[in-house]
Amino acid sequence: MMYNKKRLHPAAIIFNMAKPIKEFFFYFIVIMFAGDLFIFFIFLGIFLVLNLIYAVLTWHRYSYYVTDEALWIEYGIFKRTKRSIAKNRIQSIDLTESVLHRLFKLTSIQIETAAGGGSKAEATLRAVTLEEGKRLTETLKESQEQELELLEEQAPIMKKITFQRLLLAGITSGGVGLIIGFLVAGLVEIEELIPENIYDETLEWLLSASIFLLIIVVLMLMLAVYLISVIWVIIRYGNFTIKRSENELIITRGLLERKQLTIPFDRIQAVGIEENIIRQAFGYASVFVEIAGSKTGDQIADSTILFPLLQTREIPAFMEEFVPKFIWNEDVDWVKPPASASPLYLIRSSTIFVLAIIPVFIFFPSFVWIPIVLSGLALFMGWLGYKDAGLYVNDNRLFIRYRRITRVTVQLYHKRVQAFEKRQNVLQRRLHLATMKASIISHVGGRHFHINDVIENEIDQVSDKLAYRKKGSI
Repeated sequence: MMYNKKRLHPAAIIFNMAKPIKEFFFYFIVIMFAGDLFIFFIFLGIFLVLNLIYAVLTWHRYSYYVTDEALWIEYGIFKRTKRSIAKNRIQSIDLTESVLHRLFKLTSIQIETAAGGGSKAEATLRAVTLEEGKRLTETLKESQEQELELLEEQAPIMKKITFQRLLLAGITSGGVGLIIGFLVAGLVEIEELIPENIYDETLEWLLSASIFLLIIVVLMLMLAVYLISVIWVIIRYGNFTIKRSENELIITRGLLERKQLTIPFDRIQAVGIEENIIRQAFGYASVFVEIAGSKTGDQIADSTILFPLLQTREIPAFMEEFVPKFIWNEDVDWVKPPASASPLYLIRSSTIFVLAIIPVFIFFPSFVWIPIVLSGLALFMGWLGYKDAGLYVNDNRLFIRYRRITRVTVQLYHKRVQAFEKRQNVLQRRLHLATMKASIISHVGGRHFHINDVIENEIDQVSDKLAYRKKGSI
């Protein structure tokens, strides 16, 4: 057992310095372009010196050690804090290796407990050696699993993504929208740094350019963004491996930043599959889980990807192997929205774009084709949303299927539903329809699943079944 106090690796000083630099980076850029360079460099030098002193003192005053019962952490430069985390409270231990970590053969350890919540882990050791990280993980789990020796003798259940499947995941991913969002946010941030004459000349060129030339430029930009999204998926999910033990799943992923996530079975709130239009057409989907108190920050809201890409016919066997309590069955008797609900789906999806046609036609007539095309696409997505929507409930499980951009099918046990809500607007009330919302515990504020415009009586029946659910259900 480790009873002697230990400090983090000295490389933790770099990570301590990087955090404030990252937080104030944009302000440095603004000051550099907007102010006097001499004053800027004086200010920057003072900031870096103070930041270095703070980082060194923070590292020097941070220590940890493990006893038979708990992990103890002591930190604080002027005000000392001593915390203990009991081993039996630890729910998961995640390891993360950024590019800088891998350069020094280090790892970062995030420890989560049953009482954890919010956006931060219960405790984080920013930089320890890989050997120390593995040893510390095994030591902290000793009191949780008395049968570890027995489990080590068994062949682990494991699945690793192939490069061909990873490349296909990148090609068929929906990451384009996310990349565009980041680019738009970045352009908004640096707009003030663009010289006014360049801004005006660019805008004038766009307004005077021919439609054909604009289409070529847009297509080239879309191709560049698409390639970036493919590379992003490959880097994010490279070497993706999932292992199953007696009480938890262990997921390892990442080419540049390597992450190891631990998912205890008793924290899984729901399991689902996500299919964008391209993947749905070719019979592929990604599998995800919703976890109570998850801090993984993955792309599906507060969800964790169980596997980036599977053929839909492979999903039942995958579920049975890795999450056997959530048996997947597509052959269910879905309760679908009635035909009278289809106009509501079309109106809800396209109203904004249809209304945009008039002002664009008045002020920018040469660009009126843009809201017209977007209106057509929105109507198509609304129709798909109507066709895909459905719900199914049996004695102990609730299945919900809906579409925003991608189609999501989720299943959860009745006991996991923390709140159930039925809503009606005036038009829905006249058509005897309603919107259903089921909520479960997840990250900040929980996770909510909606399905619109289902027959009111069907939702009432679901509500009755949830109200009389058995306490012994999972």
